Amino acid sequence: MSKTSRRVRRAYREEQLARICTMPERTFGPAFGMQTTEVDQQSWDAGKDAPNDYYHFRDNGANVLAVAHLDTVVTPKRRTPAFRDTQHGPRIVSGALDDRLGAYVILDLLPQLGVTCDQLLTVGEESGQSTASFFESRKDYDWIIEFDRTGTDVVMYQYEDAASRRAVEASGAKMGHGSFSDIAFLEQLGVKAFNWGVGYRGNYHSPQGYAYLNDTFGMVAKYLRFHAQNAGLAMPHTSYSWDDDCLATDDAGRFSCEFCEARYSVDPVTAICSICRTCQDCADVEDTCACYLPAALQREHAPAARVMTSERTYPVHTSMSN
Repeated sequence: MSKTSRRVRRAYREEQLARICTMPERTFGPAFGMQTTEVDQQSWDAGKDAPNDYYHFRDNGANVLAVAHLDTVVTPKRRTPAFRDTQHGPRIVSGALDDRLGAYVILDLLPQLGVTCDQLLTVGEESGQSTASFFESRKDYDWIIEFDRTGTDVVMYQYEDAASRRAVEASGAKMGHGSFSDIAFLEQLGVKAFNWGVGYRGNYHSPQGYAYLNDTFGMVAKYLRFHAQNAGLAMPHTSYSWDDDCLATDDAGRFSCEFCEARYSVDPVTAICSICRTCQDCADVEDTCACYLPAALQREHAPAARVMTSERTYPVHTSMSN
């Protein structure tokens, strides 16, 4: 572990992560002193309880915007995290890591490390209806950062170019391939956007999702380097024409495949194309992809249980103070 990674680990607060995993979406606004903005958006699936009609925002006087989404595929009762100390470092298991782990990074960990960003928390991302699309700012940001990425690479979607790739690689991070996240809906801000890997793995849209937090600490350490290397540097982005189907969804939330270009063929939960069977997140075919596993295979792909101390769990929180 690098010196910077050790610094990140010292700033880590397990109880804060547990609370952020379990807080109801609505409570983040008052808990973190954020302004909540209602938006006019109807859910494509009225039977779902997940919210999709507001966002929270806090202007901290920064020139970088940090983004996370609060909605999860699992129900609130299945978000409760369990923590263990293993030979590979601390591990968290929870159905909320996509993207409550990212929310923890931008709301608590980065501020503990002296990094100030404006903060945008969205809902609706998991159904392809991120309320990021409604966000507008009078401020010109330098860039946008999000921690909503499985594993330990960085993706940029439509924002990627040679200069931004070099900036990421100069921090020690590697570029990867992905489908979309909140930042894909923020082109209206006119700046580059980065989705930074935060370390969650396995069947992360289920209670079996997990992260070895040393991966998280390592990626945050690389972001600290990126942030310092590019401080004060504006990274403008010019939108280019996308096909009409690129981010469009049908009534069931299905979107078009980036690989075979089949229209409305990608399941919004599994991210698997029904035609070519390719995962839009990792680019593997369904047989080898481990991003979203059926229940029968969850045990086979579960993390090794090299436990050094007893498991720690926390109660579900309905509110918290910042």
